[in-house]
Amino acid sequence: MKILSVDDNPQNRAVLEKALGKQHEITSSDGSEPILALMEMHQPQVVLMDIMLGTDYTGYDLVKEIRGHGAYNECEIIFISALTSSEDKLNAYGCGGDDYIAKPVDFQELREKLRRVELRISERDGLKEMYELASNTAFTSMQQASELGELVTFFTDNLEVTDLGILFNNIKLYFANAGVNCCVEFRVAGEYHQFPKATMSDLEREILELGRSAKRIVPFGSNLLFNSPSCSMLIKGIHVDDDDEVIGRLRDNFAILLTIVDSRIDFIEEQIEKHNIRQKAINNLKSQLTDDFASIKNLCQSQDAQISKLVNDLSQAVQLKIITLGLDEEQESELMGLVDETKEVVEETLGLSFVLEDKLKNITERLKAVE
Repeated sequence: MKILSVDDNPQNRAVLEKALGKQHEITSSDGSEPILALMEMHQPQVVLMDIMLGTDYTGYDLVKEIRGHGAYNECEIIFISALTSSEDKLNAYGCGGDDYIAKPVDFQELREKLRRVELRISERDGLKEMYELASNTAFTSMQQASELGELVTFFTDNLEVTDLGILFNNIKLYFANAGVNCCVEFRVAGEYHQFPKATMSDLEREILELGRSAKRIVPFGSNLLFNSPSCSMLIKGIHVDDDDEVIGRLRDNFAILLTIVDSRIDFIEEQIEKHNIRQKAINNLKSQLTDDFASIKNLCQSQDAQISKLVNDLSQAVQLKIITLGLDEEQESELMGLVDETKEVVEETLGLSFVLEDKLKNITERLKAVE
């Protein structure tokens, strides 16, 4: 990857060249040369820009100059500076920076940022190829559809969406059709979910976090941050050279989209709440039934024990009474046969308790398996 490093400190430039030279093609400048001439000469994919350059120009000025030249809109710009306040970072983003890293530089962090840049470049190149292939069909259809129709389509297509990843992909597709890119933070049930997870820069993460307490629409140069209690959408790459009417219409459409997304998040939260209520009810039912089944089992066991004792006592009592009844041998045998038959019937009845216990045990196991 081609990198242009701009820093007035020769030691800093040397350290960067040494740290990154093996993996990337890096060129350095002290900031005194015309920045557009350097861009034209080296065609960098990434610019590492210091802010305080010790000249009449700051890094902010040079980046504005780069962004003002349409040929370098896709060049990624990472500010490297000892200035680390939120205001400095917002200024960096507003004038056209894509990311920010504080001095002294953590090279592991810088390499990770460059890895993300490579992913974004790869993704962008892939989208370009897809766009070129679909330009004769999909783009023509998109032009024929009204902007309001696209919003209605987005609304209807997402009526049943409950997965935040799918919702983000649909939002991303809507903005891609409008010629811009986006980062999004959903705030659902007290948790924060930021997309795209793999390619979002740390600075973009910070800006989305600031959106939690920012006003509804915040402009950053060619970028717009839309905020609501449920969502923040960072829209990147708006063509600032469009006329005011076009820009105003885009802002209105994006604000409507944010309202639609809010309604989807409300729906998702309702589904989460319903699921939690249902799960709580199921857990309570399982607990209650488990206790009830245990009580039934204990009652059955107690009843079985009482019946067994009663039959045994009856058998012993009959055997003792036979002696005093004066029965002949045949009568005694017949009477004892009746007692034995009664014991067998009782034992068969007691066996049903074990069948009932097995069924209760199976029901309990099935309840435990319910999620």
